[in-house]
Amino acid sequence: MKRLLRNLKENCSLLLRGYRLIFQIGKGKELMLWIGQSALNALFPLVALYFSGQLIDELSGAKDSRRLLALAALTVSINLVLLLLKNFLTRKRDAVSTTTWEDAYMTYARKMLSMDYEHVEDVRVHEKLDQIKQLHNWSGNGLLRLIQIMDELAEGFVGAVSSFVLTMGLFSVTVKNPSETAEVFASHWGTALLAFLLLLCLVVFYICSKIEAKTVEGMGETMTLTNRLFSYYYGTLPNDHKLGKDIRLYREAGLLQKEMEDSGNSMRRFMQRIALKSGSVEAVSAAMPYVMSLFVYVIVVSKAYLGLIGIGGVVTYVGAVNRFASGCQKLFHGLSALFANNLHLRRLFEFLDLHNDRYNGTLPTEKRDDGEYLIEFHDVSFRYPNTETYALRHLNLKLKIGERLAVVGRNGSGKTTMIKLLCRLYDPTEGVITLNGIDIQKYNYQEYLDLFSVVFQDFHLFSFELGQSVAASMEYDEERVRDCLIEAGLQERLSKMPHGLATYLNKDFEEEGVEVSGGEAQKIAIARALYKNAPFLVLDEPTAALDPVAEYEVYRKFAKIARNKTSVCISHRLSSCRFCDRIAVFQKGELVQMGSHEELLQKADGPYRALWDAQAQYYAPEEQEALDMRPAEC
Repeated sequence: MKRLLRNLKENCSLLLRGYRLIFQIGKGKELMLWIGQSALNALFPLVALYFSGQLIDELSGAKDSRRLLALAALTVSINLVLLLLKNFLTRKRDAVSTTTWEDAYMTYARKMLSMDYEHVEDVRVHEKLDQIKQLHNWSGNGLLRLIQIMDELAEGFVGAVSSFVLTMGLFSVTVKNPSETAEVFASHWGTALLAFLLLLCLVVFYICSKIEAKTVEGMGETMTLTNRLFSYYYGTLPNDHKLGKDIRLYREAGLLQKEMEDSGNSMRRFMQRIALKSGSVEAVSAAMPYVMSLFVYVIVVSKAYLGLIGIGGVVTYVGAVNRFASGCQKLFHGLSALFANNLHLRRLFEFLDLHNDRYNGTLPTEKRDDGEYLIEFHDVSFRYPNTETYALRHLNLKLKIGERLAVVGRNGSGKTTMIKLLCRLYDPTEGVITLNGIDIQKYNYQEYLDLFSVVFQDFHLFSFELGQSVAASMEYDEERVRDCLIEAGLQERLSKMPHGLATYLNKDFEEEGVEVSGGEAQKIAIARALYKNAPFLVLDEPTAALDPVAEYEVYRKFAKIARNKTSVCISHRLSSCRFCDRIAVFQKGELVQMGSHEELLQKADGPYRALWDAQAQYYAPEEQEALDMRPAEC
């Protein structure tokens, strides 16, 4: 019993929190409209039943024409008012419901945007969110289900309660001392047995809801994977124009069609398994109200047989019993679905409850026009969450004010990890990073981030106007945006944009949007970093998508681009290092060399010289000559 009460308390707590969230995202009005419309749906037939019984009693009794006319007029008037009110609520509900799906997705998006970056990179978080979305898309399970179920719950509850009220007269007239079978059902014993059946229905409903919840829980992962594959093959693949070239050149249409057919068959088999597993449970749950209504029929017939109720009462009570059974069925089915949905709500709240562990300091960063910010790594080590391997070990590094630092090393040597720590996307596992001698964790997090302009190797440009993409804002300084694009080397492409800075990137939102190449996108990302005008400029593989000439132009202007900023450049192409003041060489998570290009080349057995020699053999003589021409502005 204690376990039962504990489970009931937990389920009710989840439901209350779910409905609070619905009101928080502005969907409380829609919920109330669903309830109102469903309540009216339940009342319509009962109004007709009640007045039909009154009319029949009057016709079989006094036959008062005035009362008959009044009853007919009242019936029509009440039904007309209910109809108008129902149509009004339906229109209002449809208008309010237009953004319900999007509002739920906005809730997920806001959580992702507010998370610590370590959660954003955690594949388990994305798997959890993906499962929530898949179940959401499949049948609205989770948050939206709370609104959808309310239709059935409200109609069932109002129908059952109002029908029960309508049948109260049936139980007010009873046989006090029963001596025969009919008299037993017409007495208080019949009422007591009916109450027992109602309690039995509640117990059966609870057991069925638990079985259904376990069935859904056991099939949750299979359902998510099946739905994901189905959505990919039938939604993503046919609509992604970027895949069209490879599909045609390699004749992959047949392969994809086979996979699509297999995915469709898997979805059908899955739906069949769900129907088989849940059908029997729903059948038992749905049958109980009808067992109860059968018993009520026996009570009605018994009292009519004994002359305790008239013909009109029989019509009213029989109709009310049918409505009561229907209402109970909807109510019990809705409650069963509501409690089964708690499994999905639990997943949703586990995602929404992910805690941000990053300490958000309170110290303001000093506002300096001279860029005099000194950052230093003090014996910093770091390993990613849920791993035992260190990505960085005992890093000691000082970013000198105004210098251009190149960071090189093989893949997985810790270069990008160092940048993530520098920008406080992660905090060190061991050691301290300081800004002007103070632990960076003590600074206000957002103010600290404002110190950095970063172009990551996996940067992303959104499908907004070019000017908005560079400024990362809807409002921007057009002249300044142009200057940044020119500095980044996009002047020629900008002159060909059909609407200048107002040209949309990509065609997601605008037919006249332009598809830029990888190199052009990289230049736009560099321009975005320049527009921010932060004292630290960080470029992580900034020229990976550029051809050698464009790459050379970017680095030739590197000193001008960096101006008086402290800049860090990560690159696999060691030719870029010649434009930097110092070079930091990483190997297996450790800083193993530091110096200028010329100094490091003199160490024949050093890792930098090995990397340089491995790349230099691929440069043509004229390219080598270009590399040796160090620009005057550097």
